[in-house]
Amino acid sequence: MRQNKLLMEKVYESVASVLPITAIVLLLSITIAPLPPGTLVLFLFGALLLVFGMGFFTGWS
Repeated sequence: MRQNKLLMEKVYESVASVLPITAIVLLLSITIAPLPPGTLVLFLFGALLLVFGMGFFTGWS
């Protein structure tokens, strides 16, 4: 139970790290530099994988 709580803390911490950059890129892609839908989906999927990867690899160290 303790490991699950620690993992969730690390995932929340990584969300707090990745979310501002993701929001900036999304804002720029809507306003200044539009991205094709496929590229945008790949970026969002990459951001999601980054969050979980950071959560897993920083949680076990």
